[in-house]
Amino acid sequence: MPNKLSLSTILVVIGFVSIISQSLLIYELTSVFYGNELCLGIILASWLFWMAVGSLGAGFCGGNPARGALLWRLPIFNGLSQESGFHRFIFSQIIVSILLPLTIIFIKMFRVFLHIPVGELIGYHVMVISIPLLTAPLGIVIGAQFTLGYRLYSQVMKETSLAAGKVYLYDAIGDVFGGFAFGFIFVNFFNSLTTAFYTAIINVFCGTMILLLCSRKIFLVAICIICLSANVYGVLNADRLMNYTTSLNWKGFSVVKNAFSKYGNLTVVKIGNLYNFYCNSVLAFTIPQQLDSEELIHFPLLQTPQVKQVLILGGAVAGGLKETLKYPEAEIYYVELDPALIKTAKKYIPKEDIDSLDNPRVKNIHGDGRLFVKRWQGKPFDALIVNIGNPSTAEHNRFYTLEFFEEAKRILKPQGIISLSVRSNENYLGENMLQFNGCIYHTLQQIFPSIILIPGDELTLIASSISGYMSIEPYILVERLKQRGIETRFVNEYYLPYRFCPERIGYLRESLEGIVPKINHDLYPVCYYFDIALWVEEFSQGSEGLFNLLSGVKTWHLILVAVLVALIPWLVFRRKRVFISTGMFISGCGGMVIEIVLIIGFQILFGYIYHLIGIIIAGFMLGIAGGTWWMNSRIDRIQNRMGVYSLLQIAIALYLFLIPAIFLGLRVISDEFWVQAVICILFPILTAMAGILVGLIFPLANRIYSDFTKDTGNVGGIMYALDLGGACVGLLIASVLTIPVLGITQTSMVFGVLNLLVGISTMIVAAQRE
Repeated sequence: MPNKLSLSTILVVIGFVSIISQSLLIYELTSVFYGNELCLGIILASWLFWMAVGSLGAGFCGGNPARGALLWRLPIFNGLSQESGFHRFIFSQIIVSILLPLTIIFIKMFRVFLHIPVGELIGYHVMVISIPLLTAPLGIVIGAQFTLGYRLYSQVMKETSLAAGKVYLYDAIGDVFGGFAFGFIFVNFFNSLTTAFYTAIINVFCGTMILLLCSRKIFLVAICIICLSANVYGVLNADRLMNYTTSLNWKGFSVVKNAFSKYGNLTVVKIGNLYNFYCNSVLAFTIPQQLDSEELIHFPLLQTPQVKQVLILGGAVAGGLKETLKYPEAEIYYVELDPALIKTAKKYIPKEDIDSLDNPRVKNIHGDGRLFVKRWQGKPFDALIVNIGNPSTAEHNRFYTLEFFEEAKRILKPQGIISLSVRSNENYLGENMLQFNGCIYHTLQQIFPSIILIPGDELTLIASSISGYMSIEPYILVERLKQRGIETRFVNEYYLPYRFCPERIGYLRESLEGIVPKINHDLYPVCYYFDIALWVEEFSQGSEGLFNLLSGVKTWHLILVAVLVALIPWLVFRRKRVFISTGMFISGCGGMVIEIVLIIGFQILFGYIYHLIGIIIAGFMLGIAGGTWWMNSRIDRIQNRMGVYSLLQIAIALYLFLIPAIFLGLRVISDEFWVQAVICILFPILTAMAGILVGLIFPLANRIYSDFTKDTGNVGGIMYALDLGGACVGLLIASVLTIPVLGITQTSMVFGVLNLLVGISTMIVAAQRE
């Protein structure tokens, strides 16, 4: 049997592997699917759910071999005697080292298996079914490892009441190491397959060494060596395997380039004389795209009296800069988030576009466009052209909010214009499309009263504070082209009357003016909700009624539900251990809602942060480790444990109430140094604080629950499953419903009230007990 050092080492490795597995699944699955916060919520919720299932399953079957044989015949779930428990634990590490690379490969081959061509959007129903299935094998085994470790630690160290807290601590320490390793090393220097193989090697190597020191069971050692060798072979051939999976995904296409960055996967496909650029398997742009480039640039620039200083946010590398340089006085600031996009595009764009990028009148900036606008202190711009895609995520939605338009107005001249384009329909607007387009129109109108609408499959909105120079008359626009000496291929006297049709423009404006407006805000991203509704509608006709129903949900509706949840232990069970279980479930829910609200909120304020997901989770787990260690060291001195337990639940509620104020205070920060300080220091501290609260609660809940049950051997698994189950439910409700429908502020309030009520209920029970 292992000693304390070897046992604690393998428990730390479990956490290390778990957090890297979770981060890899998020990175890969968001690349395959739509990649919005709904997708993120389902990934995390599925992962937590299967870990809870694994933990409960191992606990349920662990104490009764006959029951285990009846339900699951997997060796890791039954027959956990003192003699075999260690070997089964090592066997579970072998299974994880096999499943992790295979899962990543399977995700990369997902489109091939389902015969879904690259570039085709995957339906929400496929996503909702597939993500839980893809995360199940790995999640169940890693979840079971916690219970296996808990029972093994109890047996070896002869501790029961403190075992769960100590195993939780070691697991959290491993999570911290894994999160920082993924965020600082793996995501920056290795592709996902290489990362998976290296992680599997670390996992099985550790198990092999401890097995040799403590047991030397030949059969298991042989399996470990075979598994280790297979993963070493995988590392040596990871690039070849990546190229092979890519070739299968793009079968029938000529793939000329694969590039990977912390922002996603970029694939360049050649079709005839065209180069298609795909970001995470979704078409980003095509080279050349003359018509799109001319519309992007000339439609807005013909609406401003002079073109001396232009700001373009995204998507101008494929001809937009070349068109803007046709204005002889124009000085151009071009902001692109991912430098890998520019570096890759330079190899395939025409020479004249390369020359445009290198033109002294063009200032290329790699960074976040929203932060650039917020920081700008130079001369005001004549035009701001936003070309970053639809508001399909919280990151993109922040370019279509009232707060962004206020910031844009500050950096524009009085007659300056802002231009943006979003999905629409040229001939008919359904209810969801009408709400989507109308939300952006009315939000923009709050800051820029004068708006020109250009209907099409993409609705272009060009807005200004002053309407004097703006016009929709084609002959006026043609005359301006001639006066400025602008030569174009498509935007001319024949094409402009078609796009600027007065009847279609009038019909569209009347339709948008006729709806009850909803204003899109940073912390109330309702436009992103309507984009999700449109995505679902593409694959499920008749979904308008459901989304209309959900959009009618009010804060008080959910607060009423929270009251009912808090009353369930009183009305149905009235047992003290039920209050403990409910508190653990709701605390897990509240802690995870804090984490997801912080992730989305920071993304809204400071841009893309998913490459930091490992560091974010590491900060949370560092807090859990600290809270668990502190509680473990002092739990025997606490007299009124139920009272302290209730106060910790109330503390989670107070933290949730505090989050909106934190975001309001952070909104004013724009300086690069302070932004990086907030992201790299304050953000992990805030997530760590949430982790501390959860870490304090977990060992305390285990100790109190143990006082009310005879079967103490399964307490750790039950509490761990309740913690994960609550986190799963909180994630789903927050990401699917409350954040897009109610916003971040109201989401924090609803879950804060829920935790407050449960905490007060537990406090009343504690007082009665006294």
